[in-house]
Amino acid sequence: MKKIAILACLRANDVCAGCGCLNALYDRRKFFERYAGQEVRLTAFMRCSHCVREGNPMKDEGFVEKLERLASEGTQAVHIGVCAGRDAATACPGMAKMARAFEEKGLEVIWGTH
Repeated sequence: MKKIAILACLRANDVCAGCGCLNALYDRRKFFERYAGQEVRLTAFMRCSHCVREGNPMKDEGFVEKLERLASEGTQAVHIGVCAGRDAATACPGMAKMARAFEEKGLEVIWGTH
């Protein structure tokens, strides 16, 4: 079973209910096509807040705690929502830093959801 998390942008929260990400996951569409025919468990649906809390996410105790929790849940991959950018080059700096932290923890980062 593949264990994944979804990370979305907090600023998108005004208009986002998470439906696009979750429906794409459950229907194995778009960036979740890679899991066609596989059992998948969603271990977390998180919102980034690093545009609010500028700086290094690894110095943010809350983020470090979340990162450790993802690892303890056996999360293997983190999908970063389309609201956050298409890749590390187009994402906000905080989201790009979080992506690097996930990778350093051994989690695969996939830029995209629906």
